[in-house]
Amino acid sequence: MGLLELSKERQVFFIVPQESGSGVRRIAEKVSADVTHTSGAHPVFCSSIRQAAAVQDEAVKMADNAGRTGDVSGMQAVVAVTDGGELAAQLAARSPGLKAVSGKRESYAFFLLDYPLGAEEGQREAAQDCGTGSPAAIETALVIYGSDKLGTIYGLFHLSELLGVTPYVYWGDADPVSYERITLAAEPETECTGGREKQVQVENFCSKEPSVKYRGFFINDEWPCFGNWTFSHFGGFTAQMYDHVFEYLLRLKGNYLWPAMWTSSFLLDGPGLASMELADEYGIYIGMSHHEPCMRSGEEFTLVKGEDSPYGTDWSYVTNQEGILRFWEDGLKRSRGHHVFPTIGMRGERDSKMLGEDSQISENVRLLKEIIKKQRQMIAEHLQTGTEPVPQLFAVYKEVEDYYFGDASGGLRGFEELSDVTLLLCEDNFGHMRALPEEAERGHKGGFGMYYHLDYHGDPVSYEWYPSVTPSKIWEQMTEAYEYGIRELWIVNVGDLKFQEYPLGYFMNLAYDFETWGSSAPNQTKQYEKQWLEQVFGAYASAQELEQAGRVLDGFLKINSLRRPESLHAEIYHPAHYDESRRMMQLCDAIEQENEKLRAAFRERGMEQAYESMIYFPAAASVNLLKMHLYAGWNHLYAKQGKAIANEMGDLMERCILRDEALAAQVKAFRDGKWAGMELASHIGFTNWNDEDWRYPLRHVVRLPEKPRLTVSKADETAHFTNQYFPKPLQIVLETADECQACIQAANSGQGILEWQIEMETGCDWLEFSATSGKTALQDEIRLTLLPEKLAQAEGFCAFRITAGEQFVPVHVKAVRRETAGIPDGTFLARGQVFVLDAVHFTGQRNGTCHGQAAAFRPLVDFGKYGSGMKVFPVTASFCGASAQDAPALSYRIFAQQAGDYYLQLHTSPANPLIYGGKLHFGVCVQSLPDGGKEPDDGHVAAAQPDSQTKAAAVQEVEITGTGYKGGEPGCIPWEQAVLNQEHTAGTQVHLEQGLNQITVYAREAGIVLERIVLHPADAACKETYKEAYLGAPESWRVNTVTGYGKKSKIRKGESR
Repeated sequence: MGLLELSKERQVFFIVPQESGSGVRRIAEKVSADVTHTSGAHPVFCSSIRQAAAVQDEAVKMADNAGRTGDVSGMQAVVAVTDGGELAAQLAARSPGLKAVSGKRESYAFFLLDYPLGAEEGQREAAQDCGTGSPAAIETALVIYGSDKLGTIYGLFHLSELLGVTPYVYWGDADPVSYERITLAAEPETECTGGREKQVQVENFCSKEPSVKYRGFFINDEWPCFGNWTFSHFGGFTAQMYDHVFEYLLRLKGNYLWPAMWTSSFLLDGPGLASMELADEYGIYIGMSHHEPCMRSGEEFTLVKGEDSPYGTDWSYVTNQEGILRFWEDGLKRSRGHHVFPTIGMRGERDSKMLGEDSQISENVRLLKEIIKKQRQMIAEHLQTGTEPVPQLFAVYKEVEDYYFGDASGGLRGFEELSDVTLLLCEDNFGHMRALPEEAERGHKGGFGMYYHLDYHGDPVSYEWYPSVTPSKIWEQMTEAYEYGIRELWIVNVGDLKFQEYPLGYFMNLAYDFETWGSSAPNQTKQYEKQWLEQVFGAYASAQELEQAGRVLDGFLKINSLRRPESLHAEIYHPAHYDESRRMMQLCDAIEQENEKLRAAFRERGMEQAYESMIYFPAAASVNLLKMHLYAGWNHLYAKQGKAIANEMGDLMERCILRDEALAAQVKAFRDGKWAGMELASHIGFTNWNDEDWRYPLRHVVRLPEKPRLTVSKADETAHFTNQYFPKPLQIVLETADECQACIQAANSGQGILEWQIEMETGCDWLEFSATSGKTALQDEIRLTLLPEKLAQAEGFCAFRITAGEQFVPVHVKAVRRETAGIPDGTFLARGQVFVLDAVHFTGQRNGTCHGQAAAFRPLVDFGKYGSGMKVFPVTASFCGASAQDAPALSYRIFAQQAGDYYLQLHTSPANPLIYGGKLHFGVCVQSLPDGGKEPDDGHVAAAQPDSQTKAAAVQEVEITGTGYKGGEPGCIPWEQAVLNQEHTAGTQVHLEQGLNQITVYAREAGIVLERIVLHPADAACKETYKEAYLGAPESWRVNTVTGYGKKSKIRKGESR
């Protein structure tokens, strides 16, 4: 029975043959350090069985000479080999299961074996065959058998993970828990001693091949944070620093890197080629970004250009062809024999257009074809060393997309020189796919790649601070890319790398194991989060604490994804409408309280560092930043209302500014300055696309009268009311179909203490007050509650005054009973003539077909601006033109109190057309329903044609993105607004009949998520009923004949809707 014991009392060998290479040896040493940290064992490194046997024999002799015969236990080892080696062949001969990984890419067998080279006599023969002549026998071995170098490395790091060492051990400060002994066994014992021992069950298995061939990240936008950090800690962008980056990449099962490039040159700064040589040892492919061809960093040309330089002075193929070609050729010569993945093509200096803004597409296409031919010739001449082709990449990034698809005269699409080149497509820099491969192209020989962003420095507003991309968004977009055939290469921009641990880990896991986390696992990001938290904190956190950590992690990512921190300002979340700022403040307070509680709990155990590094600091700073803007918004509103509390809000805003500075100082000081420099990112009040002229929120100071003064307002409205010679009442309407509550603010607009009370003018037993008097220097809130059971009539009226001495403000409350008898379940009721429908709360659904394959809307949860949405699967299905009749559809029921024209608005994900030059639409049809709400078409979705029971309207095409829209194009206002506001909005005018109506939404183009539907009166005089707010009105109430009224509800697990 296989059992490997790791402890300081028991010797263990690490046998890594020389033939495995120095890179595997380096990784084995890192894993050995993990073994030491977690178990106290100090592995003995050997390059052969012969060497290990000699050490073991010597230990036996020493024990015998000391009279301790039998004290030395049997020989145990971790053996790391790579397919094709001599020792690998011997092991596979004894255990044929190891050979299952042969011929696979980056795979490994992980077997715990007794006598891996056979019984003791057999091992003697094996040792003699290896020239040892030693009788020593390996009794137990953990055999890591890689199909290639990276397979062996991944297998070694799998051992680290079993010991409790995560990929975030350095970058996330996730120091593993130490034990007195760790036992790896096929069948672990059930007893442990005092919690200081760990038992790990090892099942022999062979790993899968990675789902995506090349997987990695891009360190970018690295100043001021990463740049200052690496210069202060490593003296620059050196190999010493990159060793930490490479280890992180490999622990995440990656194999591909774009190195930092703003002010550095990877092939010069090692010093020299030291970083490249280290990447070679590890088997990591080094590429360069989309504007750095032929393995020459963008910064290099700045260093070597000049009047006397062989490379000339201009980064221009037109005016300096000879110099540019020589520059590229020398870069390729330097890269010969190294593990490189050169980019081909050309863009302008500093991420700009090659021929300038006014050049024609045809000019660029012609020139690029010539450039690519030259580059391919040089690559063949200087990099090709055997039969294996040199991987090459052409980035279809920004304006290059226009050149790829071309104009009437043609483009680069289908260009023969690109037939075996990986075509790297790029989203819009904000995480939304642009044009994806059409079906006929998906077999492209060179394959397709995707350049994704967790960080971006560019229009309309940069996002480079703490994480703001949720795993659910990564899943929705990257599974789409995969299904469109993008499976050769995934690269993600991680900015400064630090603090992106959680989203980066998800991205890399998705790329490595798409079968588990990809298209077949919708709405499973919560499960990934649970596993991630267990992996990182599970050794010392309780189940309740892991749930709390999940809420904090979800919470700060949610607020950062709703509106990226740099583009926040005081006017984003409305300080009154729909209680938007109050709701966001409540969310912030909940996150903050749990965050501080968890930090304190982990500090008591001395285990706070990983939590602080990966969750606490990003969450605390993100929440504090949003609170600063919320306080600023209230400061501005209350100042306009003349309230004393405006100054209090200004003070709280100021405290947030000070806390922002304090948190940055804590990051700088954390672990004796380990991450000093990473706190330097600008993140407040951007007024441009970058941090130039960033600003703190304005602070209004109200000069107050000497005496108390009464101001009354409704908390969710901006109007305010004061004592007047001709009193103007505050009007409130409460409906039984609503929350039956309203909040009134009795505020002091002067100095001193305001004493207020409520004086009833009419009898009103159906209205309840949270307070009827009070004293305040600032503001009290009075909650009014309608008691439906005491409302005897269809309507009620109540009048009262809020008084303060001789001052008073009258308040009139109208109560309305909404009868729902005969209205079907799930029907939406208007709130103040406004209907708000979350897309997941449909009442009918019709599936469709696309090319003979079933297609249907499916729900996405924990997604988007409104928390959920509906998307058509498969994601490649599209229903335009003749295929529109086969489109999937969703229907929604609403009950209109009166007939009239309404404006219907669709709120969708900020998607881009997936066909170059295309548009995005939804079809919409509104029909009245007969009494009782029976739906046409067998209760599924109403047809677009009239029938005997319905008054039907034709399907209207609602254009989400129109002519001139271009995702990722600075200056395209609809796109810029979409990525800033996290949604597209578009609509059309419709007519509602009194009573029941059905809205049907039909799918059109692929790739877009329907999140919300809003209807409000089209009459300009009624538009004020739909008040301005970033998140809009809360979802309308829905009829539930069991409970009366139903609010927004989640789709039950397993519900097929």
